[in-house]
Amino acid sequence: MDDEFIKGLQQFQQHALGLQSLMTDMQNRMPQGGEGSDPQGAVTVRLASDGLPESITAATDWQRRQGPEAIGGAVVDAYGVAMSEQMSGWARALERSDWQAKADRLDGPIGQLGPSSVPATPPEIPERDLRYVVARPLDELAEDVLSAFDVLDRMDETASEPAEVEGTSAGRHVTLVVTKGALRSCEVDRRWAAGQSYIGLNQAFEEALGDARDKLSGTEAVGANGIAGLQVDSLLDEALVILRNPQRFID
Repeated sequence: MDDEFIKGLQQFQQHALGLQSLMTDMQNRMPQGGEGSDPQGAVTVRLASDGLPESITAATDWQRRQGPEAIGGAVVDAYGVAMSEQMSGWARALERSDWQAKADRLDGPIGQLGPSSVPATPPEIPERDLRYVVARPLDELAEDVLSAFDVLDRMDETASEPAEVEGTSAGRHVTLVVTKGALRSCEVDRRWAAGQSYIGLNQAFEEALGDARDKLSGTEAVGANGIAGLQVDSLLDEALVILRNPQRFID
């Protein structure tokens, strides 16, 4: 491995860290949550930071505002308004930031500067404890990395459509269909709803939402366990050891 290739690896690392820094900064600037109601004001949905409802609340006089047969649709409408409010907040946050200039500095081939005539300050490389890491020969590490990529590709194929789960209330009178970061639908038993006060309806919303979140967390845990099995941290530590002194592993 010649000096030019080593320099290329270092530039790639700097570019990746710069991109990570930009994404983290943008994420920190984004407003969290949002709130919206249906046009009749029968239901209010407040969003959590993950894009799912944090709460679904029926107005005390919801029956005067919406019929029992339409209350499920009102939940979806309120969720849509809340999402629109959140998106507007994101747009305003982006307008106030200098994200475009930062992105331009990362644009173009790795190792070349963007439009700015002043070199960007290299992002600080996160410190990892590598004192007890024994890196294997480069070919062995590369083989494991390629195998990990292959597993991730297969996982990506199976996850092309996000998992969809149903959350139900105790009496199955309310059913919420959710995916990661989105509410897809809400069904409410119209006969049951016709005899419910806002207290009973809100209790059922809370139960269905809690059930949906629990089931969604279960599906996400399966994927997380699969990724953990790849020992990504261990591979990263070995790669960092090699990057610190790459010549030693190829002579």
